[in-house]
Amino acid sequence: MEVLGNQDPLSLIAAELEEKQKQQILLDKQKQQELFELKRQHDLKRLEAEEKRLESITKIHSQHPNISINSNNFDIEIKDVNSQNKQKWMNHFCVVNFDLEIGQILDYCYPSFKFKDDESTNLCFLSFPDSNSHLQGDIIYTFKLKHVEDSNGQVSYQYGYVFFRQEKDDTISRGYLQKSVVLLSDEPFVGLFKKVIEIVGPLFFDYGNTLLEVAYQNIQAWPELKLGQTYELPILGYILTFHVPHTRGTPHIIDPMVNKLAATAQQSALNSEMKLVSNLKSIDLYQCFKSFSNKLWMLWELVLLGHPILVISPNPPLCSDSVLALVSLISPLQLCADYRPYFTIHDTDFNHYISYNNNTENPIPPTILGVTNPFFLKAFSHWPNILTIGTVTQRPSNGASANNGGTKKSRSSSGSSVSSTTSIGLGISRDLLSKYVLDNKEKLLSEYKPIISADKTMLKKIQESNDDQLNNELLRLHFLQLTLKFLIPLERYFSSLLPLAKTISIFQRPPRLKNFDKQEFLDKLSEYTEKYIVDNKSKEIELYKQFLESVNFKQWLDDKRNEAIRHLNLLYRKAILEADVRSLLKGKSPSIALDLFKRVKDQLILEENLFQTSEEIKLKFKNHLNIILEYIPNNNNNNTNNNSSNSTNTSTTNTATAATTTPIIPKTTD
Repeated sequence: MEVLGNQDPLSLIAAELEEKQKQQILLDKQKQQELFELKRQHDLKRLEAEEKRLESITKIHSQHPNISINSNNFDIEIKDVNSQNKQKWMNHFCVVNFDLEIGQILDYCYPSFKFKDDESTNLCFLSFPDSNSHLQGDIIYTFKLKHVEDSNGQVSYQYGYVFFRQEKDDTISRGYLQKSVVLLSDEPFVGLFKKVIEIVGPLFFDYGNTLLEVAYQNIQAWPELKLGQTYELPILGYILTFHVPHTRGTPHIIDPMVNKLAATAQQSALNSEMKLVSNLKSIDLYQCFKSFSNKLWMLWELVLLGHPILVISPNPPLCSDSVLALVSLISPLQLCADYRPYFTIHDTDFNHYISYNNNTENPIPPTILGVTNPFFLKAFSHWPNILTIGTVTQRPSNGASANNGGTKKSRSSSGSSVSSTTSIGLGISRDLLSKYVLDNKEKLLSEYKPIISADKTMLKKIQESNDDQLNNELLRLHFLQLTLKFLIPLERYFSSLLPLAKTISIFQRPPRLKNFDKQEFLDKLSEYTEKYIVDNKSKEIELYKQFLESVNFKQWLDDKRNEAIRHLNLLYRKAILEADVRSLLKGKSPSIALDLFKRVKDQLILEENLFQTSEEIKLKFKNHLNIILEYIPNNNNNNTNNNSSNSTNTSTTNTATAATTTPIIPKTTD
């Protein structure tokens, strides 16, 4: 045999084959790389589309935090991610003191926190009366503290609950001690936290900052805050029985029941030294508006339609209670307007509100402001609705907790009134003083012509009754029923926009919600023979027409839409869980089975990452996926199996990535 190049021919053949194999391996790798790139591009497009769906559903979840429903009924509890970074019930205790050289100053904050400069300024001034009312004693009231995020400009509010004390102190050069203890919370639980600060405030002046730390630890030990639950909350030797409302946003003004704990001998000695004021009642409609109860219906209408209102009162407790009483008038409808129970001339938003004019080009936004300083009479004289509550000689007094927000004691150190001591030098004209202050009368000044009239039967009942508590309950019930009656045609029309439950199918997107057509609603309203709150049909239609243009309607409609979308999602989820998958897929094409697989897989990812779902429920979803795989051809099995395992494996380690696949939700159109 001839040898070429000193190589055996068999060796040459082997080398040639080896080279071909290497080339084939390179080609295979290249093809795999191309397939991988195609798959990556496909996944990116799919994730892009699913991310848009995620944005839609997260908006719903962000507006409905901590939704608790029984998992046995396929209900959901949504985790509010933001709540993990917040205090459960309250944020801080603050102590604000008056320094003769500096003025109001934040002395102490627990837990320690660095407020922004404008927030610290607002906090200090809101914690003190805005005018020199010569009060001596303790007062309790409420305010809202504004916070603006630096990153996106988003506005949020904390609620402040103040215990302010002014008393003679010869050791101070000014001759008086002026100091406030403030509880800050994200929650508008006015009744609860007024009671808490009523207990904490006097004890602070006896025991100092350590007492606030103990009180804070007491509150931190309270159970996790959940909507719609009733709790027994211990605080410094007392138990407050409190029912959390079912919704967030509206001030909850009902006071808790208070019981004293069975104490040890040491605790008894401590509690015996408590100087507590009388128990606070719910904010009292009758007491706040007793002098002009016949104007309550007009006030209800103004609040309902979102008209700006300036409330002027002689002291912060009556001022804040009156604003909160106005907000509660339209309950259960949520007031979407800005409201400040107590507002001062030093507030950083003061110039913002002055800049508005009472005209169409720069109208005053829907707002309710509570003020005590007479300077507002000049600065805000252009406001269309000005309500004077309480007379200038009306001071918080012993036992006057019903309408003055829980005043412990108060006595005037001089006989002069607010108008004569604080108006001098403010540049307020004699006409303005005469119009608002000097006649010393409570009044509502407005150019608005109300559509509804006062209920004469209700007025007669409260005029004939000497029981203030009964009168308050009668008024509360009356205006609750009035608002509910007003909402009847709106609820009825919105219900007609909803798809029927029987149209929910696991094979397709839930049907869309129809648009709320304002003109169609008004046309249907005119066809109804029934009158709801106004005897004159044309006037009633005009009231609804104005309401449809108000911020309160926009908020109501958004809430109803979100509630409906959530309900449709629950129905869709329930349909998947209760489905007989084998029967439904019998005779169906593989493409339908594949589409169903993706939908069920999306729902499973959502269950594992956003919902606190039981293992039993999650197992049911996984069983559905295994059954669906039987109806998908073999060439798709590997892909679907990999996707299924990836969805369950990555969900526990990378929530953000896994959550980009979400269940189909119904769309709404604007």
